[in-house]
Amino acid sequence: MTRALVLGGGGPVGVGWESGLAVGLAKAGVALGDADLVVGTSAGSIVGSRLALGLDLTETVSAVGQPLPVEVSAGATIADLMTAWASAASRAQTPEQMRIELGKLALGAPTVAEGDFTGAAVFAQLAGSGWPASFRCTAIDAKTGALRVWDAEAGAPLDRAVAASCAVPMVFPPVTVDGARYMDGGMRTPLNADLAAGHTAVIIVSCLAMALPEGITDPVFEATAAQIEAELAVLRGSGASVEIIVPGAEFLEVSGWGAELMNPSRVAGAYEAGVRQAVAEAGRLQAIWSAS
Repeated sequence: MTRALVLGGGGPVGVGWESGLAVGLAKAGVALGDADLVVGTSAGSIVGSRLALGLDLTETVSAVGQPLPVEVSAGATIADLMTAWASAASRAQTPEQMRIELGKLALGAPTVAEGDFTGAAVFAQLAGSGWPASFRCTAIDAKTGALRVWDAEAGAPLDRAVAASCAVPMVFPPVTVDGARYMDGGMRTPLNADLAAGHTAVIIVSCLAMALPEGITDPVFEATAAQIEAELAVLRGSGASVEIIVPGAEFLEVSGWGAELMNPSRVAGAYEAGVRQAVAEAGRLQAIWSAS
C-alpha cells in the first residue's frame, strides 16, 4: 500500500497555492509530505522538493514572492509562450517534435543569464541539500524534446534539477545539467501524472483548471487536457485510487484563470487561498491517504 503525490506546474502563484494547500492539509491530518513518491513539475518541483525535505513552506512562499528581475519582466510572457506553443503544435507531427520546436525558441531567446536564474533564492535554498529518496522532478531536453526525470540516483544537484524543471521557455533560460540544457517539464504536460503509476493511492494537484468555462475553446488547452486524461487513464488502469485537487473559485480569481500565474504580487493571496481550500478538500483526501 503506497502513496504518491503529483504536484503540477503553475509559476510563482502556483507555488503559493500548492504550499498553502500542503500546510492546510497537514493541519487537517493529511500530511502530503509523507508520500512514498513525490513527482514535481515546474512549480510542483519547488514545493515537492521542500515537502520531501521537511522544510518550512512559508519560507518558500516568501522567496517566490519577490519581484522578478527587470530583464525577465521585460522579456517574453506566458501569452507569448502560448502563441509559440500553438504555432509549434500546428506544424509538428508528434509531441516530441513540438517540444523540439519550443526548445529551439528557448535556446535562442534573450533572457536573464542562466547563472542569475539558477542563483535565485528559491533555488539557492536547496543548494547543498541531499536528494530526498521519495522525490522526482521532470524537465525536457531542449535539443531532443525528451522527458528527463531526476531522482536520488541520477546524480544531479537538487537545486539545478529543480531550476531546470522551472525553466519556462522564452521566459527563463534553459538550465545546464551534466552538459545538456533543459527546459520546463510542463512542456510535456503540466502534471506528468503517469509517473506515479504503480502506487496504491495518488493525490494530484493541478494549478490549472481541468475544463474551460462553457462557450470557450482553445486548441492548446484541449490538446493538453487530452494528454492529461491519458495520464489519468494510466493511473486508474494500474488500479490506483486517484483524487485530484483543482483550483477553487478563490484561486481561479487570484490566478486570473492562469493569466497571472507569473505575477509575484499574487503569491501571498494564492497561499491563503490554498490554506482555505485545504479545509474543504481534507475529508475526501483523508479517505485514501489514511487507508494506504
